[in-house]
Amino acid sequence: MGFSDYLGRFWYSSEPMFGVIMVVCFTSIFRIYPEIEDAVIGVILISALFCCIAWGLVDGIFYAWEAHYELEKKKKLQAQVQRTQGNATNARELVEADLGDTIVDLMDEKDKEQIYQIVEKNISGVDLGKVNIKEDITTVLIAFSLVVGSSIIVMLPFLWFSPVSTALKISNITGILLLFIMGYWREEDKKITKKLTTGGFTALFALIITLVTVYLGG
Repeated sequence: MGFSDYLGRFWYSSEPMFGVIMVVCFTSIFRIYPEIEDAVIGVILISALFCCIAWGLVDGIFYAWEAHYELEKKKKLQAQVQRTQGNATNARELVEADLGDTIVDLMDEKDKEQIYQIVEKNISGVDLGKVNIKEDITTVLIAFSLVVGSSIIVMLPFLWFSPVSTALKISNITGILLLFIMGYWREEDKKITKKLTTGGFTALFALIITLVTVYLGG
């Protein structure tokens, strides 16, 4: 199973964006106070790291919670359809309501009818499985690692380079490159041009969000 199986195809590659933005919001103060003391720099970096740790843990818990919620929703639908199989109208309404927000809703009536019939006929025999504690822990660890890992990467220049203004520039460039890589990785199309485009768009989008966040005092 890949990261997307635990966090979703969009969010698994967005978690590093949160980590980078969080750190940039903290380190942007170095642009205003380039002569800031090393001790203060350490406090700011540690504060940013702990915020990312909290963010990663909370996000991971919510992803795990969502997995249980979605499974429970499917089980409820299965049970409801089974109880109303003697009433074709009620069973159909339940199935239609559940599939209403999916791509099925865009199909023509004939295709919809075929899908509804298949679901009604087979839903009772579907094994929905379960979400176990191991999957919960894995989900939390993945979210945590993506957020905290990305934050550490963009903090490292402050430990390796000086003065702080130089470290800040390298950190910002590192963050942009990291998000480009994440966008490149997320793109499922095998064409290099498509991957490069998605990577570039991801980095640009994150940069805009970061600038807005910093400007608003985040």
